[in-house]
Amino acid sequence: MAEKKRGPLGFLSAASFPYRRKSLLSPVELEFYNVLKLAVGDRFLILLKLDLRDLCEITHRDVNQAAFNRVADEKMDFVLCDQATLAPVVAIELDDSTLYPRDRAERDTFMKELFRVIGVALIHQRVQMSYDPAAITRWVEAALARSGGAAPISPAPLRPAS
Repeated sequence: MAEKKRGPLGFLSAASFPYRRKSLLSPVELEFYNVLKLAVGDRFLILLKLDLRDLCEITHRDVNQAAFNRVADEKMDFVLCDQATLAPVVAIELDDSTLYPRDRAERDTFMKELFRVIGVALIHQRVQMSYDPAAITRWVEAALARSGGAAPISPAPLRPAS
């Protein structure tokens, strides 16, 4: 029996290559994104699905790995950044009750404290059928006022402990 010829990446054919392009946002996320753009205009740059570890750094080497693990798999749906500096100022998490069961209370408490410490406002936006851009603008303004402005950014990131 002859062995089937494989392509350069080990797949039997181009048809069996297991990848295809997908949208960056789900339909629900895209709906919110389009309204968010109207709400903030050109005041902020909107970043999508940003890793939480990109928004903060570990400050104590003795807890480096444990602290990193705590944020390693978390993402923020939307992050509003200062246009000039790209400093994050507001993070927005879309809350869908099917994605965030009640046992996530510990996670939510941690996230609230983390964002307070790093000086970035955190907004939990429930998924809705439609959104009001003016209401989102007010939420962003209120979140900025509560956060009291961004915390200073470290001049140089710490290196992981050896």
